[in-house]
Amino acid sequence: MLKKYFLLMVFMMSVSCFSQQEDFIFGQLVDSTQNESIAFASIRIKGKSLGVITNIDGTFKIPIRYKTLGEIIEVSCLGYISKELLIDDLVEGQSNIIILKPGGFELSEAVVSANIKRLSAKQIVKIAVNSIPQNYPETAFGLVGYYRNYQVKNGTYTNLSEAIIKVADEGFGKKNSYYSEYQMLSYDENLDFEIDSFAKQPYDYEGFNKVVPNAKMKNDGGNEFIILGMHDAIRNYNEESFSFINNMKSDFVENHRFKLKGKSVYKNQQVYEIEGTYRNEVYSAQAKIFINTEDFAINKLDYAVFKRLKPNEKDHAINAKERFSDGFKNLNNEILYRIQTEYARDTKGVMFLNYISFYNKILVQRPAAFKSKFVINLEDNSFRIRMNKSPAKLNKIKNRDFKIVYENETVPIKQFYYAEDERTFVVCPNLDSEELDSLFERLFTEREDLLVADVKYSYGNIKDNLGNKLDERKWEYLHQYREFFTQEAQSGYQEIREYDLMIKTLPLDSPDQPVARRTLKTDYWKNSPLPALKN
Repeated sequence: MLKKYFLLMVFMMSVSCFSQQEDFIFGQLVDSTQNESIAFASIRIKGKSLGVITNIDGTFKIPIRYKTLGEIIEVSCLGYISKELLIDDLVEGQSNIIILKPGGFELSEAVVSANIKRLSAKQIVKIAVNSIPQNYPETAFGLVGYYRNYQVKNGTYTNLSEAIIKVADEGFGKKNSYYSEYQMLSYDENLDFEIDSFAKQPYDYEGFNKVVPNAKMKNDGGNEFIILGMHDAIRNYNEESFSFINNMKSDFVENHRFKLKGKSVYKNQQVYEIEGTYRNEVYSAQAKIFINTEDFAINKLDYAVFKRLKPNEKDHAINAKERFSDGFKNLNNEILYRIQTEYARDTKGVMFLNYISFYNKILVQRPAAFKSKFVINLEDNSFRIRMNKSPAKLNKIKNRDFKIVYENETVPIKQFYYAEDERTFVVCPNLDSEELDSLFERLFTEREDLLVADVKYSYGNIKDNLGNKLDERKWEYLHQYREFFTQEAQSGYQEIREYDLMIKTLPLDSPDQPVARRTLKTDYWKNSPLPALKN
């Protein structure tokens, strides 16, 4: 009954969501045993190295032109038995449900010992890391893929931007991915979702307008795609990547404890499934590594870092409940970030990036809704506090609600009154205080080095009609995602003309960022998520 209900809901959703996108065929992957969607699975056009990765809700779309060509798609995901099916069998105008069967199994201690010749989990991981130069392209190669950057606020997408990006990489034998060259073939803001310009800004650890709580994010000028690439620990295995993998070649194995969980399957090949853990007084980390049993190639690295919570720790930020709505169940700690990186073999058996997904929590300090402008009036030795709206309950405001400090001395308030429009306070200090004569002289004498910024001020219980305190900035938690899904891998040198090169120090939406739409082929497409997002 549950299965029938699930399929019915998907079909009903298709009527409204897919009618406006007639150029695509839509599908959704579902686990055969749990009736749950399968995220980050590969949907490939057989023999073409073209395809997409399913969204977090298991959905995907393929251009309808492949249906008319009679193509076959290959569906594969770690832990599941791969499947092939004709695109022609998929129905237009609705979401086609594709069922995958799990293919993993647990190993007894005796079987583990026999199968891996007594290699420990730590030894398997060490061999895999040392084998990266043999298993991944040491020489130049290229990728073309679908990139998206978005945030989740109150369970809905916001600030979703999408691009098709070409990567010209000199190979694993060269410097890290920052030194690769990039070209945007397309870039668009998806207007089906809210645009929150304040939350889009680069990370700001000086003004604390936008930060990663309990962690430090390298800014790189606000280019989120470059930030994503620098967090591929496999590609950058001989460089610093992120805590607590650090330098994967020299630090990863030594920093973690490993346990062999069993074997699973990926594209009909067996892989070891290994768990890794790290822990100190403040942070903990959990890793899952899937390693090919034949050549020890790393198919997937799933790494999450948590802040260990202290007893009775409280949180007063709005949307604080979203701190624990990241898809992780039964968490005792707060997740800070999660990076999932998967590599797969192309048609020639060479390991290339399949996808990378980088999630982190962000904390935004919103501008005050009820705000003031503070002015020193030298004509009558008073202060003017101009507000953007009238305060509520004027009769409740007292002298003590104004706190003004200059040169570490609190300025005594004698009285205050309102201007005619009731949006300006005139605050008069007590100039009769002989102890502060010299202070008042410095404060109310016109001179070049007198700055309003030197005066510290705050307000007590002054609120507007909506309950906003004057000049109070509220903190808000959001979820940040950056994802790149390879649609085509190409061996050999990839030329990108100089005037088409992505500027790595600028955000992708900068007007100075070149977009080479003229070179965009119809082979590549955007796998935009549907407007509805369910937690």
